[in-house]
Amino acid sequence: MNKKKFGMRELIILLVIVLSAYTVWPSIQVHTKKGEEKQTFLKENPKIGSKSINFGLDLAGGTAITLEIDKSNVKGDDIKDIQEQSLEIIRNRVDQYGLSEPQISPSGDDRIVVELAGVDDSTAKALVGSTAKLEFKILAEAEKFTQVVGLIDQYLTRQTTDIVADSAATDSTAKDSTVAKVDSAKDTLPKEATKALSDDELLGKAPAAEVAATDSAKDSAAVEAQPASEVGVALSAYYLSFGNGGFIAEENVEKVKKLLATEGVQKLIPRDVAFAFGSGLEPVQRDSKIKAKRLYLLKRRAEMAGDDVVDARPYRVSDGVSAGEVAVSLKFGGIGPKKFSAVTAANIGKQMAIVLDNQVISAPVIRDRIPNGEAQITGLDDMAEANRLSVVLRAGALKAPMKIIESRSVGATLGEENIVQGFGSGAIGLILCLVFMVAYYRLGGLIASFGMVINTLVTAAVMSVFNATLTLPGIAGFILVVGMSLDANVIIYERIREELKNGLTARAAVAKGYERAFGAILDSNLTTVLTGLILYKIGTGSVKGFGLTLTIGILTSLFCAITVTRSILDWKLAKRDATTLSIGGGFKAINEANLQIIPNRRRFGLISMILIVASIAFIAIKGFDFSIDFTGGQVYTVQYQDNDKHEKDLSKALSAAGISGTKVRTLGGTSANSYQISMRASDDAQFEVKMAQAFEKAGQKCEIVAKDNVGPTIGKELRFNAILSVILAWLGILIYVWFRFGKFGLGFGVAAVLGLVHDTVITLGFISAFGLSFDGALIASLLTMIGYSVNDTIVNFDRIRENTAVYGSSNFAETINKSMNQCFSRTMVTSLTTLFVCVILAVMGGSSIRDFGLVQCFGILIGTYSSVCICSPIVLWWSKRFKKGV
Repeated sequence: MNKKKFGMRELIILLVIVLSAYTVWPSIQVHTKKGEEKQTFLKENPKIGSKSINFGLDLAGGTAITLEIDKSNVKGDDIKDIQEQSLEIIRNRVDQYGLSEPQISPSGDDRIVVELAGVDDSTAKALVGSTAKLEFKILAEAEKFTQVVGLIDQYLTRQTTDIVADSAATDSTAKDSTVAKVDSAKDTLPKEATKALSDDELLGKAPAAEVAATDSAKDSAAVEAQPASEVGVALSAYYLSFGNGGFIAEENVEKVKKLLATEGVQKLIPRDVAFAFGSGLEPVQRDSKIKAKRLYLLKRRAEMAGDDVVDARPYRVSDGVSAGEVAVSLKFGGIGPKKFSAVTAANIGKQMAIVLDNQVISAPVIRDRIPNGEAQITGLDDMAEANRLSVVLRAGALKAPMKIIESRSVGATLGEENIVQGFGSGAIGLILCLVFMVAYYRLGGLIASFGMVINTLVTAAVMSVFNATLTLPGIAGFILVVGMSLDANVIIYERIREELKNGLTARAAVAKGYERAFGAILDSNLTTVLTGLILYKIGTGSVKGFGLTLTIGILTSLFCAITVTRSILDWKLAKRDATTLSIGGGFKAINEANLQIIPNRRRFGLISMILIVASIAFIAIKGFDFSIDFTGGQVYTVQYQDNDKHEKDLSKALSAAGISGTKVRTLGGTSANSYQISMRASDDAQFEVKMAQAFEKAGQKCEIVAKDNVGPTIGKELRFNAILSVILAWLGILIYVWFRFGKFGLGFGVAAVLGLVHDTVITLGFISAFGLSFDGALIASLLTMIGYSVNDTIVNFDRIRENTAVYGSSNFAETINKSMNQCFSRTMVTSLTTLFVCVILAVMGGSSIRDFGLVQCFGILIGTYSSVCICSPIVLWWSKRFKKGV
C-alpha cells in the first residue's frame, strides 16, 4: 500500500462499513425497545420495521393461528389423513415463503396450530388459511347474466310471485352468442361503463339502464340487504357499472354477499352457474378514489383445475399496456398443456376466470389457442401478494378447507428470562474472546477484534437485506462464525510469526503470511459454506436457519479477514515504516509442541472406539430425553386477574414441584393476562390437579382455563430432511476435498467425513448419558459441532498438503506428525476463543440455553480431539492402503 495514498481497497472497505451501518440502523431502532413501546414504534413506523432483522419465535414470539378442518364434506375415517397431509402442505408454504423456523403441530384430531414470526397477522392468515384451490372457469353469457340478475331483481322488489317457474326456465344453458369486447376484466369496463362519470355520480345513483330499479335504489349505499320476505333493493342497483364483472362499491360488498346467500335468491340461481367476487378492491375508473369489487357470474363447472400446475413464479410485466404490473406465471406439467390447449381452443373470444378459493383473480379474454402450457395471473396488488400466491400454488391445495378459529400473539418460547441471560452471557463470552486475543496477539489481537466487530456488522447488514429471521440456532451459527472469523486471523498471525522467525522483515512477513495462509482459509471456509448452503437448501426449521446464518457469516468473515485486517496492518506498517510487528510471542509450550500423534495413533484409536461403543450403548439402553418438539404433549392456558408479569413465577412454581421440561410464555390477543405452559404428555390423571396445587403452594393466584393436546413440531419429514441435509453436506465435503487435495484427495475427504461421524456419535452419546433435553436447539448445537470440526480438520489437512509438497511423501507419517505440531498453536487458540462463549452460555445461560451451551462445549472439545488425533491417522492409513492415491 502506498504510504500517502488512500487506495481503492480502503475506499471499498469504508463504503461497506457505512452501508452496513445504515442497513443495520433500523434493526437497532426496533430491537432496543421492549414490550408495548416496541409494538407502538412498529405500528407508527412500518417501513423501519420491514427493514429490520426479525427475531424468531424462540426469541421474540409471534402470531399463533389455530386451523380446524371443515368436516362438512369429509368422511370421518379420512380426517386424520387430511390433517397429516395439510400439515406438510402448510409447512411447505411457510418454508417456501422464507419464514424461518415456524412451529407447526397437529392439535387433537382435526386441528393444526401454526406459529409464525416476522409476519403480520393478515399475511399469516392468507398464507396458512387459504385452501389454494385453483380453477379455470368460463364467464356466463351476457344473456344468461341479464336473465339471472333480472329474476333476482324481480324477486327482491316483489314484482313476481312465480319464482320457481322462472327459475326452472333459466336452468337450461344458453348458447354462446356474445364475445367479450375487452382484453381483460380488470383493465377495461363493460360497455355501459365507458362513459366517464364523477365519483359522486357513481355513488349517487344506480346506472343499470337495462333493469328497472325501485326508488330506494338511490339510497342503496345506506340500506342493508333485507331478507327476501321483505321489499328490498334490486341487485342491479348495487352495481356501479352493470355487466358480468361489474363493480360493487366497497361498502356494499358484504350486503350483496348476504343478499346472494339468502335462501330465496339461491333458488333463483340456475344450477349451472354461480356468482363469485373478485379477489381485491380496484379503482372503478382511472383516477377515481372509489374502491370496488367486481362481481362475476361464472359457469359452475370448471374447465380445468390447478392440479396440473407444476410451477408458479412472480414477475413484473416489462412491456405492453400492462407494463409495470405484478403477475404470476403458471406452468402446466404432464397432460396439463394438452388440456389447457383444448380449453383455450374451444373458448376463443370468451372470458376465462382464474379462480382461487372461489375468488376471481383475473378474467382475461381468450384471443387464441395457447399450446405451450403456460398462463399468467394478473390483477395483483403488489409483489408481496404475487409471492404469497406463487408459494401457495407451488405447495399445492389443502385436501379440505380449513377454518381459522383462533389467532393471537404468543411470547418467546425460550422465555424472557432465558433470553436476557442468554444474550448477557453471550456478550460476556465475546468480550472474553476479545480480551484474550489482545493479550495473546497484542496489536494483532486488537486488529483481529476490530475485524470481528466489522464482520458482525456486515453479517447483520446482509441478514437485514435478506429480511432474515434470527433464532437460537441462528445464534449458534453466529457463534461458529465468530470462532472461524478469529480462526482466520489466528492462521494468518501464526504464519506471520513463522516468517518473522525465518528472518523476514515485518512487511515481507505480513505479505508472505497472508499469501501462505490464504489456501487454508479458503478451503476451510468454502467447505463450511458448502455445508451451510446444503443445510439451508434441503433442511427445514432450525436446520434451515442455522444454514442461512452460517453461509452469510462465513462469506462476510472471509471478506473481513482477507481485506479489513490486512488493510489495517498495511497502513500501520507503512505509516511508520516499521520493521517489527506487535503480534506477541505466544506460549512456548504450544509453540514448540512435539506431540507424538502418529506414533500413538493406535492408543487414540482405542480411546475413540471405547467412546463410540459407550455412546452407542447409552443411546441403545437409555435413549434420548426427547422434548415436546419431538414427542408432542400437552398445552395448558393459565390466567391471572392482575396485570403483572408472571412468567418467571410460573417457571419457579413448576420447578419447585418437580415438574421439569416445561416451557412458559405469554399469550396475547385478549385482554386477559394469560400464559401458555407446554410440556410432554403425562399419564397421571391427577396431573392437572397437582399443577394447580403447585401454583397455590407458590402463592400464584391463577387459574388453569384451558388444556389441549398437541403433536410434535419436529415431525417425520423435518427429521428426514435434517438427516438428509447432514448426509449430503458430508458427501459435499468429501467430493470438494477429493478434488482440491490432489493425489490422496479421496483419503483426506474420507478422513474428514469419518471424523464428523466420530464426533456426531460421541456427542449423541454425551447427550444421552447426561439426560439432556433433546430439542430443536440441540440440533443446532450438533450442527455447530459439525461445522467447527470440519473447519479445524481442513486447516490441518492443508498444512499436511503443503508440507508434503515440500518434503515429499517418502516419510509421510513424519510429515503428518510435523504438520499437526505446527498447527497445534492455532488449534488451541481457536478452540479457546470459541470455548469462551460456549462455557459462559453453559454456566450463566438460562435453563433453556444451558443444555445448548453444554453440547457446544463438548462438541468443540471432541471436534478438536478428532481433527488432531483421529483424522490425520486415517489419512496415513489411506495412503498405505492406496499407495498410488486415488
